[in-house]
Amino acid sequence: MHYVFKPDKSLPANLGRVARSQVAAAIAELAELPEEDSVHQVRKRCKKLRALLRLVRHEAEKLYRYENAQFRTIANTLSASRDAVSLRDALLKLAPGKYPQIEALLSQQAEHKNDSRALDDARLQLQQAAQRFEAWPLKALHWKHARRGYAKSYRRARKSMQQAFAEESAENFHEFRKRVKDHWYHSRLMGKKHKKHIGKRRKPLKKLAKALGDWRDLHLLCRHLAPLSAQFPGELIPLLDTACGKSDELHGKIAQLSADLFGPKKLEC
Repeated sequence: MHYVFKPDKSLPANLGRVARSQVAAAIAELAELPEEDSVHQVRKRCKKLRALLRLVRHEAEKLYRYENAQFRTIANTLSASRDAVSLRDALLKLAPGKYPQIEALLSQQAEHKNDSRALDDARLQLQQAAQRFEAWPLKALHWKHARRGYAKSYRRARKSMQQAFAEESAENFHEFRKRVKDHWYHSRLMGKKHKKHIGKRRKPLKKLAKALGDWRDLHLLCRHLAPLSAQFPGELIPLLDTACGKSDELHGKIAQLSADLFGPKKLEC
């Protein structure tokens, strides 16, 4: 497991090792994987790198601001193709083969969004990032700083949860999803160092992040297709009904997992 801190190493050593491994993996995936898969993997690596930096943001604000912007730019470079693929995959997960006309349209859109130039640009930016790691100012960091960052990510996720359920909207649940993914990534990083209180949170946080992602993909799918009712008169209404039912199911799952993970009991780390 590359995305985890080794308890017997210092925090600076762990931060550098994880950052290098994520960028090296992203560069290799760009070279070895099909375009669609490499886009997905590189965007995921960038999110993990941003979460890594966010864990120590309070003590390394200048580093965080610069590198966070760099990795966000790389991910955004590839966002158009990934968004189209997410819509197609949301339909395939919901009802594979049941709505062939809509499936054909989404598949065509996903293929059309592929951009080899964006991949070349991402590769160059990742190579440049790898050259900056040795200059990262990490020597003053200690484990107490990571614990502080972990507690903060928990509070941010909990606050986002409360906001999402108090004022339910796609925007609020998307923000909650981002905070949950950060907290999940931080739990993966810190899980071996604090097995009793943090390690056990990893699996339920992964489930919650996935449920929130599936819910958002369905919302975006419905919003994308709603204006096309005249183009798909026999398929769209049944599809939207099916999506609505699945969204309700996911909402219940999200509510239960959220209560278990961010309930009134105080988090220890």
